[in-house]
Amino acid sequence: MPELYPNETFGQKFKRKMDSFGRRVKRGLKSGIDWVVENPEAATLIVTVGGAAIGGGCKLAKTAMRSHNLKKEEYLKNCYIYDRSLGMYLHTKRPLNNKDYVTINERRDHGEKLSNILVDMNILD
Repeated sequence: MPELYPNETFGQKFKRKMDSFGRRVKRGLKSGIDWVVENPEAATLIVTVGGAAIGGGCKLAKTAMRSHNLKKEEYLKNCYIYDRSLGMYLHTKRPLNNKDYVTINERRDHGEKLSNILVDMNILD
């Protein structure tokens, strides 16, 4: 398809497109304002219902995001354990229970490294 403006620079093309976009936006705003003036009851209803819907949607999204972040934080806290001798976190197959922590503490008191203890207990992923 041949171009309508073959010798047009990028800046001229951008300006032409922005002017066209501005005219379309002004036309849409004018038609929207005219509709509101002609139908004030419907416009009031739309604004009221729309505001409530947007507010409810924001509240649901915020609650869902908070729940997701809490679950993610709990998973990370339960399934990773920090080994100071290696300076890194170790991923476990499952959350450790009290019996595991007692065994780990007893073996660390005898001088074993945490990573070796977890490998022997078959807990590391």
